[in-house]
Amino acid sequence: SGYVVLGAEDPDPWLLVTSAYQAVWCRNETTTRRDRVESPSDVIARAGELTRKYVGRSDAVATVNVARLMSVGEHARFRDAFSGLHVIDATESFDALRRIKTPFEIAALRDHGSVLDASLDVFRDCAHPGMRYWEACARTEAFVKAKGSFWGRTKIALDLTPYTVPAPRDRIMREEDVINFEIVYESPWGYWLELTTVFSFHELPDDAQCLLQGYLLAAEAAVAAARSGNRFADVKQATESTLRSLGLPVAGTHTPDCHSIGLDGSDGPSSEEAPDFELVNGTVLSLHPGAVLERDRGMLISDNFLVTPEGAERLSPHDAERYHIEIDRSGRP
Repeated sequence: SGYVVLGAEDPDPWLLVTSAYQAVWCRNETTTRRDRVESPSDVIARAGELTRKYVGRSDAVATVNVARLMSVGEHARFRDAFSGLHVIDATESFDALRRIKTPFEIAALRDHGSVLDASLDVFRDCAHPGMRYWEACARTEAFVKAKGSFWGRTKIALDLTPYTVPAPRDRIMREEDVINFEIVYESPWGYWLELTTVFSFHELPDDAQCLLQGYLLAAEAAVAAARSGNRFADVKQATESTLRSLGLPVAGTHTPDCHSIGLDGSDGPSSEEAPDFELVNGTVLSLHPGAVLERDRGMLISDNFLVTPEGAERLSPHDAERYHIEIDRSGRP
């Protein structure tokens, strides 16, 4: 755990962490100036000391996420360290600002979207019946990590449900498998993105094709509904009404239809916890129709989008043609 201290007119933050090992890790992984990453013996006292150096005549100090993350004992020590200062909880205001991405951030998100989309070709090119899923997923993740990503995971569902999970280490690919494949990875700049597709070694069976087309149409409706001025509830309604109109019986929800994404947990709520949340221009969403059908049937269809007045704009080269990738077995075992 730790704290970040930033002065209003100082472009470089201080990062205060609780151990020397964490400090070395942070110097290696973050863009913070190395000399401003510290592991003091008393992190809260050092945060108070640095803050007082920045405070001007107003003696005002804004905090973000302090009330959410501190234990009762830590909060008591924090109050003592900041006594005499006018402490304001700015978490909600900060969240509202962070939901609007800068041009630099949008470019970084697009770049990572391209990397994740290209990683699907790595899986396609190495996969064949008899191969362990774990090995194919490892090769896919190696490609993403080689581009500078820090960590994440690949997940699969093989039973026409939307419940993607890490592949069992000994699970072998079969020629008849229908593979709902998901990759979730942090970009070099720290942004989390999610992307899915469906792999198969032959044309999709009728039931799988029906599910995929239904969820693709639901995703298109969700993208159109994810425009500025609408609410998360509008996105969910668009998803479920589309599936029902196709005769696909919606039984519930297995994951939020969308949520905002960014560097941390401060970027905004999800469609499940805040259905009345209003979308604004510049918000970035991970969008994935979350409806599950009767008998737990469904497909996970996911990509990342920028909210605009006309609807959501895709932040990757992924499109409907990339949501089913048939693996060519010619010349393979």
